[in-house]
Amino acid sequence: MLVGPARVTVDLAAGAPRRGFTLAEVTLALVLGALILGLVAAAGSRLEHQLAGEADRLTVREQLAAAAEVLPIDLRGLSPASGDIAAGGARDSSVELRGIIGNALVCGGSSTSLILAPYLGPGARSIAPVAQDGDTAWLLTDGDSAESWRPVRLRAMRRITGNCSFVSDASGAAVFDVGHLWAADLRDSVAAVAGAIVRLTRPMRLSFYRASDGRWYLGLRSWSSAGLQFNSIQPISGPYAPVSGDGGTRLQYFDSAGNRIASGSADTRAIARVEAVLLGESSPRQPALPRESVVVVAALRNRR
Repeated sequence: MLVGPARVTVDLAAGAPRRGFTLAEVTLALVLGALILGLVAAAGSRLEHQLAGEADRLTVREQLAAAAEVLPIDLRGLSPASGDIAAGGARDSSVELRGIIGNALVCGGSSTSLILAPYLGPGARSIAPVAQDGDTAWLLTDGDSAESWRPVRLRAMRRITGNCSFVSDASGAAVFDVGHLWAADLRDSVAAVAGAIVRLTRPMRLSFYRASDGRWYLGLRSWSSAGLQFNSIQPISGPYAPVSGDGGTRLQYFDSAGNRIASGSADTRAIARVEAVLLGESSPRQPALPRESVVVVAALRNRR
């Protein structure tokens, strides 16, 4: 009896490894990946926001530091008792003053032309006078009871050759540039007194102003003798918070007793101290943080 071969069925799929993912697994992986990417993006966005805010604050600090360096230079040399601040020119937003553009020693000359040796600047560098027609030279005269400054109007400044024989010692030569003399041609006659100190001044106006971009800056206007008006304002630093007489950016004035002098006062000769309250703009990225601020205090020369 013949028996046929037995039929054996083998399930190949049962022992083979499974390939791919189920739909549920793919969905779960995508959800987890999205969550992780969202967390990373949120952390990066917060970090970028914080860094941008710190960059804004550093920029504001630099602007405040620039103003804190410039303002004392322009203010401390003023002599309010001699009228260096114009009557009514001391206001919350501006101060009109005689800006000092040079200092020198009279070496000689005539009634219509003074021979001047300018002061040496830092590092013994020569500082050439920048006087123009219409500027004023103030000659210091010592009286029995007090000193006074006599004004004479300038016509022009020109370089001359020679040396200042009035200064003979080494200490004087270290203060004055005796090797580079200037002749100051005058519109007024004056008796030349060798050894007198001279200040060269020009009307100027320091002011906070609102620019075309709507922001507030500190700027300077110098007087034009040709146009008989102040030149266009030149920005110095900024931007700042808006000017306000109470809590914003502002200028304040005090007498020697510490009493505040009202803005726009006609009597400016009693001003002994000027304070500039500078408030930086609030950061649009971090509006909740307090504004950067600085108070610049300048005690004026010859205050009383």
